[in-house]
Amino acid sequence: MTPLHAKPCRDDRGAGLVALPWAVLAFLIFLTLAVQAAVYFYSTSVLTAVGHDATRRAAFGGGSPAAIADAERWLRSAVGPAVDIERLRWSATDEVVALELTARPPSVLIDASALIGLETVERRFEVRRELARFAGSP
Repeated sequence: MTPLHAKPCRDDRGAGLVALPWAVLAFLIFLTLAVQAAVYFYSTSVLTAVGHDATRRAAFGGGSPAAIADAERWLRSAVGPAVDIERLRWSATDEVVALELTARPPSVLIDASALIGLETVERRFEVRRELARFAGSP
């Protein structure tokens, strides 16, 4: 009858104690990179949604400097202090209001964004200005 647990060879003793810390370290590094990527993608999604809404607000306000300033204040308050907005460039014509946005998303524990190529978010938004026309108006 064979025993349930075979005795390990003398050569295998202590091998788990050497490999375990390296395996835990590798797991934590991959976990940190995965969390950093998730934070980056979430920040990108939030910046895209808020940037589009701010551009729409400025366009519906007529594209005036006051409407653009109000939309920019709203954008900064909606994004919050976690995301560092590096550049906002507005342009307004008779037909289109545009916004170019460059921001740096937050980093988790270390600044691993440069390692995985997730440094900045750059987006451009354009919204047409449309005038409301009511029935009976020329």
